[in-house]
Parts: sequence; structure tokens; C-alpha cells
Amino acid sequence: MDPDFWRGRLERLAQAPRQLAIFPRADLSRPGIEVIELRMRAHDGARLAALVARSAFAEVGQEVHLRSESDLSDTELDHHLVERGGTDLVFRYPLPRRLEDRVLDLVRILDAACSLEGIECKDVVLCPSGTCIQDEFAIVQFLRQEGWIQRLMGHGAH
Repeated sequence: MDPDFWRGRLERLAQAPRQLAIFPRADLSRPGIEVIELRMRAHDGARLAALVARSAFAEVGQEVHLRSESDLSDTELDHHLVERGGTDLVFRYPLPRRLEDRVLDLVRILDAACSLEGIECKDVVLCPSGTCIQDEFAIVQFLRQEGWIQRLMGHGAH
């Protein structure tokens, strides 16, 4: 976890416009639950996509869970979390992706989640998929604990 390895990469990521587009997904929404699709650019120009399910009545997510899935079309959104006032954010990586790129993709999605929900990145719960922690989640958790993401991405209180 060399700071010099990640510092330059995170600084370049912060300078690359994410080109965030937001689309309502009425087909996935249900009474009291709003679902939107996020599309943005990764650091290398690849397309990132995510689904966000949140309460139609809450101003911001009280609890934001961020997780990845291999295919968004088959993803089950966590309606129980949303009904409790939380936000479920599910994204997929463009394939194929190296570990370094997956880390930067996760930071990009984390940044979008913080902006969208008006929260600090330390308040987003990283929820790795499957039975083990995905390497990129462990690395981003470390970068976040060390404060590198907040400093290098310019996060403060939103």
C-alpha cells in the first residue's frame, strides 16, 4: 500500500471529468422506492454504470451501501435497506479490468455516491459481493482509512 503508487493515480482520477448522467428507472421503481441509473466515465474513458435505489421520502440516504455485481440486469436491489431509509448502490465494472482499474472505478463510484447523497465517503458502507472480500474493496477501505481518498479527491463534508 505504497502512498506514492496511489497518490498519482488518485490525483489523475480527480482531474478526469466523470461526466455523470442520471436516468430515472421507473421500470425498477416501486411505491416509495425511487431507482435511478448512473452512467459515468472511468479514469481511462471506460463506461461505468450503477443502479441507485433509495427512499422517495428521504432527503439523503441514512445508510448507503455500495456493492458490485457482474450484471446489473439480474441484480436484486435491497428493498429492505431502502424501506429503512437507506440507499442501495450497485455497480458493475467494465470487463476486463485490472485490479488497479477496479480500485479507481470503485473510488469513482464512491465519489459519485457521496455527491449524489450529500455524505462523506467515510459514511458509505462498502459491501463486497460473494463470500470473500474483493481485493479492490479492501484496498479502497485502506485508502479511505488512511484519509488518502478524502484528501486527494477533495472530499470534505458535502
